[in-house]
Amino acid sequence: MVKLGIFVFANNSGLGNQTRRLTEMLSPDVIMAIDSSPFSKNKEQHFEWYDNFTGYKVTGFPNNREIDVFLKGLTHVIVCENPLNNYLLDAAKDRGVKVIIQSNYEFCDHLDKDLTLPHKFLMPSYWHVDTMKEKFGDDRVVYLPPPIHPQEFSEARDVNLHREAQGRPKFLHIVGTLAAEDRNGTLDLIAAVELSEADYDITIRSQIELPEEYMSLSKKINYSFQDLKDPQDLYKNYDALILPRRYGGLSLTTNEALMSGLPVLMSDMSPNNKLLPKEWLFPSEKRGELFTRVLLDVHESPVEELAKKIDWIARRSEEELSTMKVNAFDLAINNFSSDLLRDKYKALLI
Repeated sequence: MVKLGIFVFANNSGLGNQTRRLTEMLSPDVIMAIDSSPFSKNKEQHFEWYDNFTGYKVTGFPNNREIDVFLKGLTHVIVCENPLNNYLLDAAKDRGVKVIIQSNYEFCDHLDKDLTLPHKFLMPSYWHVDTMKEKFGDDRVVYLPPPIHPQEFSEARDVNLHREAQGRPKFLHIVGTLAAEDRNGTLDLIAAVELSEADYDITIRSQIELPEEYMSLSKKINYSFQDLKDPQDLYKNYDALILPRRYGGLSLTTNEALMSGLPVLMSDMSPNNKLLPKEWLFPSEKRGELFTRVLLDVHESPVEELAKKIDWIARRSEEELSTMKVNAFDLAINNFSSDLLRDKYKALLI
């Protein structure tokens, strides 16, 4: 009989929403809720998310004793990004517990450390799936994205699908929290907005206030600095998300925007061009490298081309925008719906 445990986060971060949704979809036998206050002091904790689940709460990363207690009686454990404490891998192996890591390639500790291998690596996007398979084996690496329940974004989707632009569409760019090398391409976007000629509104959202070097570059942009409790509030009352990402695989922002009925305009590179229609993509070229656990290519979007793409979508008719929004939701349902993914996850719990 399967006995599943999941390590979960309880803050408004990508990891928080990712682990919350996995827990809601899979109904594990036990959870370990991480109080991330020691290493993410600006994020409010929401342990009420897990009131209906049995488990433990620990402050910071779990120690060896806490892991030993957590593993008792389990057959499988799911953890996102990395093991949190590498002792988990050895302790689980000794007990015959299968560890499944939903791994982000750029932060995968196994790429630069000699660690006990998990039972499976779940790749949340198509980015570097082949690289991971080549290193760890075809059977150990599986493409399986994080789930999103469509109902979670139903209100935003309803507003967006029935929104009338009235000649002035509204676009969105989400920073989240600034990452190395301006990962979401915010500076590229700002420069492109200055060059673009169409008539539209655009808002940049960030959980924390951006540096002055960002905000002083354009007066055409609205800024919103809020740590919203309901994820769908990020995407409500817009016509498209513009995200000239410079590197990275999993983009929960992209997946959530699609589930909210927003077409997403992105850089033409992996994994974006595996998911999105070609007409939603704009050129991207390598401009440097970044070392995380491995050496990554960092791209940029030629500002002139990005400005053209913004003008292109700003000039779509109401009917064209409506079709694109429906197509966005179809992409989300067919790729990220928890109803679609549940059985695929459960098939791994053997």
